[in-house]
Amino acid sequence: MTMCVQPPPSELRERFQTALNQAIAHGRSPFDGSGLGPLTQAAVALVATEHPYADADQIADAYDAFVQEHG
Repeated sequence: MTMCVQPPPSELRERFQTALNQAIAHGRSPFDGSGLGPLTQAAVALVATEHPYADADQIADAYDAFVQEHG
C-alpha cells in the first residue's frame, strides 16, 4: 500500500512560487505531481493561459487559492 505524504508547508510554498513564476514568465502550467491542490493548480493554469497578459487580479486569485487550500 502506497501512502501519499503531503510535503511540508515551506516546500509547498516554494512549489507554488515556482509554478506561478513559470506561469507568469513562460506560460507554463503546473505539473500534476506538484502537490498543489486543484484550486491552486487551476488558478495558476489560468495565469499560464493568459500569458503574457495575465493581470494582477488573476495572480492574486492564484495566491488566494493557495492560501485557501494550503494555509
